[in-house]
Amino acid sequence: MSPRIRGLASGTALLLAAACGRPEEARTAGGVYAMTPVDHAVAAAPAIQANPGSTDSILAAHGLTRARFDALMYEVAVDSALARAYTEAIR
Repeated sequence: MSPRIRGLASGTALLLAAACGRPEEARTAGGVYAMTPVDHAVAAAPAIQANPGSTDSILAAHGLTRARFDALMYEVAVDSALARAYTEAIR
């Protein structure tokens, strides 16, 4: 395996490990992981963009209302770290 391929494979493995892992502080009292604003936005926004006519049902499936989704997207947009994480996640 060439050094370039090996480097890409290692980098990909590290990214996947980081994406799959959750820090301990992200856990809720019941041991279930809490979704971050970016998690919620990434879960709903692409589906809404792909099928805008089903916005209400997509939001309902994600436990969101239009008002909560708007507030969520605003929260992500005004925080540069969250905005960067969102942008990377939807690529």
